Amino acid sequence: MSLFKAIAAAFLFASLGGQTAPAKYSEGQVWEYKTRAGDEGSLLKIQRIEQSPGFEKYGSIYHISIVGFHLGNPAVPPVLPHAPVSRETLDASVTRLSSDKREFPPADGGIAEWRQAQGGVFTISVAEIVDIIDQQTSSLH
Repeated sequence: MSLFKAIAAAFLFASLGGQTAPAKYSEGQVWEYKTRAGDEGSLLKIQRIEQSPGFEKYGSIYHISIVGFHLGNPAVPPVLPHAPVSRETLDASVTRLSSDKREFPPADGGIAEWRQAQGGVFTISVAEIVDIIDQQTSSLH
């Protein structure tokens, strides 16, 4: 490497302050994801991204809402207003950004409850989260 290229590379790194590339995910994005069979067309929205004490090992926490899936119990609405997930979950689940303008419920209440309860963070796929919701609600009347 020439001296000029080495200086240019050092300057570029210093000017970035050691920062990494821009984040792939941002608040307000709507994503298609790898759904369960029969849930094609279901979407998720990133409602909020935050760092949370006690969850440093996950990096950022992504508070998402999920709409458009199907549940075995028709008495339960097919909407999940809030699920705290890891980047690992998003990376394993999302397929592409969506331009769909579908309505999503606000996640603020769920986020507040999660903080108060000192809840956990999902590290499984979004399809697996939906499957758990389906299993847990199947016996409700």
